[in-house]
Amino acid sequence: MKTLLSLLFSLGFLLALAAEEVPLDEFMRRVRNPYPTSSYAILEGEVSHLRRGSPREEYPIYFGLILQPERMTGQIIINQSEGYILGQNRKGGDGSTTVLPMKENRDTPQGSLLGHVGIRASDLTMSFVYYPVVKEILPGESLRTVACRIVLLEAPDKSEWVKVYIARDYYFPLKAEFLKSATDTAPYRTLEVNSFQKSGDFYYTDQLGLYGPGWRTLVDFRKSADVAAFDPEQPKNIIRPLSK
Repeated sequence: MKTLLSLLFSLGFLLALAAEEVPLDEFMRRVRNPYPTSSYAILEGEVSHLRRGSPREEYPIYFGLILQPERMTGQIIINQSEGYILGQNRKGGDGSTTVLPMKENRDTPQGSLLGHVGIRASDLTMSFVYYPVVKEILPGESLRTVACRIVLLEAPDKSEWVKVYIARDYYFPLKAEFLKSATDTAPYRTLEVNSFQKSGDFYYTDQLGLYGPGWRTLVDFRKSADVAAFDPEQPKNIIRPLSK
């Protein structure tokens, strides 16, 4: 059976391949280029954000995505008032995500609400897996009994380094530690996949944790999920208007 794992968050989709040790360059090729099938995900839920010295904040969140072998198109809406259109070239490109704020965005006291709660749009698409590889960190580790290879990646503009824990047999990132230098031992922010759910033949991530010194955010998509194969003859409308 075809098994698909998505993260709204790449929402990365992948085929579960047989367990085998492969060279690092081939391993990363499989991580960056999942099984060539077209899929979509429409997820709704809640963001819970807690910052030291402040009360807990909660906001509704929507994430829609169409993932095709050659491109990704998506949208994020938080609090029904702030939206972003996402794009990513997944064939012959560097996989970087373009993020365009919607013209209808309404001003919030803290500026970008998405940034205020510690979320980057690229967290949900896991664009960091396309950063150039620095090295593999040996030995690997296990996260929640899942064996992982650990790969250090460097942002093209050298603004950060990311230590990524990637499931050895499934080629999917389970945890990413963001560092300000390649020699740092303590991340300034961390992304971690908390749990998965199944929809038909497809698996998707329904909870994602993000945290750093003095703050913690949980993205929970258990309210509503529609994850399935994408039919170009009857395409899903994933782009929504903001609430007035």
